[in-house]
This record gives sequence, structure tokens and C-alpha cells, in this order.
Amino acid sequence: MTSPLGLFGGTFDPIHFGHLRLATELAEAFKLEQVIFLPAGLPYHRGAAAHATAEQRLTMVKLAIQRDARFDVDDRELRRSGPTYTYDTLAEVRAERGPQVPLVFLLGSDAFGQIHTWHRWTELFDLAHFAVAIRADDTEWLSKGPGAFHADVGPRVTLNLRELLGSPAGKVMTFSMTPLAIASTAIRNLVKDDGSIRYLTPDPVAEYIRSHKLYHSGT
Repeated sequence: MTSPLGLFGGTFDPIHFGHLRLATELAEAFKLEQVIFLPAGLPYHRGAAAHATAEQRLTMVKLAIQRDARFDVDDRELRRSGPTYTYDTLAEVRAERGPQVPLVFLLGSDAFGQIHTWHRWTELFDLAHFAVAIRADDTEWLSKGPGAFHADVGPRVTLNLRELLGSPAGKVMTFSMTPLAIASTAIRNLVKDDGSIRYLTPDPVAEYIRSHKLYHSGT
């Protein structure tokens, strides 16, 4: 069986331990040898630019993952001009990796709940599986379960990991993530207020933020 590849997209503005823990749990839950971080360019649905520059966000991801051999970073979305579409990224990765490699795209249940609003969303399942992280405070999932997702997603949901890993794309599987109440917004606000961000993000990232005066007032 071809080894599956994990893909983890996000603005990472900045990257923090919540991201790294989620990627670790993804790798363990889905038996992935590698998880590739995909810093977003300008997501079409976000409507605003990131706070740090593309180069700064890429550097922070590199600093955060440098000691974990399972992790790598891909800057294709940062190099792409115009709005960023997940479909384009998955299509490119699929073309590069071939038709048989299982691709597992990681995202949270809040984002997946809106997947029907994404560009060419029904075609995404032709390109990858989706691993959906369920937070402990996700009341929508706790009350509705898979019913929290779009109706067309239902037939794709599986509880069988072997079924997912035995095919290159098309399945959706959920997993519970360790609750870590860390958010990039909170980190930016702490920096702005001259608070400490130690133990919220890896030390090299915290030092980079400090030395480059990121997220301070007026930046």
C-alpha cells in the first residue's frame, strides 16, 4: 500500500502549539509518514490579508517544524497570485504525487461544516480524503454528529481507517483532538499588549516575532 500523505493548510499567523499538536495527532491517527504544512496565500473567503507577510509566515512555519522529521512545508499557495483555492492546491499535489497516493487533507469541523461554500467543492473529494478534527467544545457536532455536515457529505463518512487508507481519495473521517485553547488571534493580541507568548508557540517562533517586532501596534 502506498504511504498516505497529510496536508495541513492554514494562515499560520502565527503558527503555534495547537497547530503542531493537531498535526501530530493527525499523523498518528491516520498513520502518516509525513504531514506537509501549506501556508495560505489570500484565501478567497477570508476577505483580508494576513497580519504578517507571506515570507514571515513561511519562516515561522519552518522554525516551528524544523526538529520534527515528519513535518515539511510547501509554499505553493504563497507563490500563487490572486485568491487561494484549495481545489487548485489539491489538483497540483495530486498531479505531482500520482493517482494512487492517499492524500489526507486536515481541517477543523468548523471549516468543514462550510465546505459546500468552497470553490468546486464537490470535486475536492476526487482529489483527497478529509480528516476532520472535532474540538471538545464543538456544540454543533455534539448535537448533530455527521448531520452537522452538508447532506452530500454523509455517504463519504467512514469509521474504517483501512477503507480510507486503501483508496487515494473520497472519504471523510473524524477524530477527536486534544483540547488546546490556543489561537493565533490571542497570540497577536498578547504581543500587541506586551504580554508573554512563551509556551504558546515554539521558542524560535516567539523569538522571531520579538526580533522582527511582529504584531505590535501599527504593524
